[in-house]
Amino acid sequence: MGFETSVVLTIFFVSALVMATMSYTTISSSNDLLSSSADEHYSLINRKLHTDVQVVGSSAIIHNSTYQLSLEMINTGSETLRSDKLGVLVDGVYKPYSITSNTTSIWNPQTTIFLTIYDLSGFGDHRLKVVTENGICDYYSYSI
Repeated sequence: MGFETSVVLTIFFVSALVMATMSYTTISSSNDLLSSSADEHYSLINRKLHTDVQVVGSSAIIHNSTYQLSLEMINTGSETLRSDKLGVLVDGVYKPYSITSNTTSIWNPQTTIFLTIYDLSGFGDHRLKVVTENGICDYYSYSI
């Protein structure tokens, strides 16, 4: 009876060691993933804090029942942005745009770009929203 008890205790001890090793490995890799995720989160927050854009002015060219809107925008933050990654919404509807100011998509701080939005319709007051690649936006109201 003493030998059987020793074998059972040895099996329980080895099982406990195996489970502890597996648990440590799982917890360690989970902790690494959590740490990496937190670093990425803080990096995103830092980029958002240093991002700011402003619509400086606009002009419209009317073509029969539609118009073309040109926007002058400045990167007033300290973060370099991509001008081809902007989102432009006119009265809550996404609109495609073209960049007419430079040939590169890099938008450095304190520089100006010009966006042109074609085939807009509706006369009267409108609200425009420009959203950067990391979620910072600026609103602008205009009237046609």
